[in-house]
Amino acid sequence: MSDKPPKIRKTEEPYDQTLVKHLTKGDPCPPLASGTLRIYSMKFCPYADRTRLVLHAKNIPHETVNVNTWIKPEWFFDKNPSALVPVLEKDDKIIYESFITSDYLDELYPDQRPLHSKDAYQKANDKMVLQYFNDKVNGAFWKAAGKRGQDPELKEKFLTEIEKLEEELEQRGTNFFGGAELPGMLDYMIWPFFARLRNHFVLGGNDLPDSLPVLQAWKARMLEDPSVKSILLPEKAYIEWHTNYRTPTTMFDEIEC
Repeated sequence: MSDKPPKIRKTEEPYDQTLVKHLTKGDPCPPLASGTLRIYSMKFCPYADRTRLVLHAKNIPHETVNVNTWIKPEWFFDKNPSALVPVLEKDDKIIYESFITSDYLDELYPDQRPLHSKDAYQKANDKMVLQYFNDKVNGAFWKAAGKRGQDPELKEKFLTEIEKLEEELEQRGTNFFGGAELPGMLDYMIWPFFARLRNHFVLGGNDLPDSLPVLQAWKARMLEDPSVKSILLPEKAYIEWHTNYRTPTTMFDEIEC
């Protein structure tokens, strides 16, 4: 147990994730200054990454408090009854769930690089694709990852599901789902899982196959995006976390990033 407050980000510069301790059972909640936007996060969580990508893409000043999602601090259940990250807090307002927090930020800061299309139909279509991803791809991802890509059926199921994303992006004819120039909300919502394909052994330690050239090119472009770069961790760190999570050797701050 620690009685020291965590080091938190207070400027618009990318924060040093290695200095942000994961708070655990018995750790106090750091006081939140009036008017300050805070994200409760976990640096290995793909769902928290969604909101962190939006924060960086829109250059929104905020501070970060990382939470140990295996042995959670008692007060975190008051922030989110499910005790899941991400959670946003500012003054007396608390917002949680990755899609909701991301949309909230886009609406709260409309003049700072809008991430949703201004076209109502395109915005609705993006949300339908995201719903498909959440309903089909997300589950197939974790099932294949749980077997470390060694179950041929689960691996094939995942590849079948993401083929629909390949077809969607090919049909759009753009560099990103969000357009020709920059990633949009849909790109950032699905990216964290593509970032973990190899290091979570979804395809047995392999990356996207050559049968998905459009997604291969998209992933290469995403890796050059400044917001993606700002939160991306070394492959070794993701592997250590995924290998040990929810086991007696679960690690958070012990992993070198």
